[in-house]
Amino acid sequence: MTENHNSNADSERPNPTPQDGQNSSTSGAGDDLDWAAFAAEHADDLDDVARSRNARRFERHAQRKEKEALLSVNDLDAGTFTDDVVPLHQRGPRDHVGSSWLDTDDVMDQYGDDFVPPNPKIGHVQASKLVFWILLLVGVAGIIGSVFVPALAAILGSVFGVCALIGAAGLILQHKGHSETRTNPFDDGARV
Repeated sequence: MTENHNSNADSERPNPTPQDGQNSSTSGAGDDLDWAAFAAEHADDLDDVARSRNARRFERHAQRKEKEALLSVNDLDAGTFTDDVVPLHQRGPRDHVGSSWLDTDDVMDQYGDDFVPPNPKIGHVQASKLVFWILLLVGVAGIIGSVFVPALAAILGSVFGVCALIGAAGLILQHKGHSETRTNPFDDGARV
């Protein structure tokens, strides 16, 4: 095996024993006396260090750390953040206590009867718009149907094509843009 190599000089010992020959672990009273003598000898220097800016910063830092350690998240139970109706360890996957989407009527009754379902109305249909829609639909159906009559396809295709074009052009010309359907300046055109 290898021997330990002492890098100290021959006259130096790595762990010198106290001068009185006692082991350092049994000289507790001697250490206190030595410390008191040292503190008395260097009292001015120790006071300067205690009043220094770094000492004050260290003291503030220590006080902050002490306050942070007063409350930990691990000290709080699960009921602190929840309603704590059933203990967390006793809850199962079917223990949901909220409302389901199937209970819509009960939820609506709970919050009041001020909900009124929409009642959409088609309103008055303009005769010209109805005629253009009929022309467009008859024209498209006639073009498709003229394929099945090859002898008259050229004549029927032309007539129904003109009907489809007139109907589509009339609907495009009668279409009001989004800005014309607004009822006030704050209306963005969204309709339900």
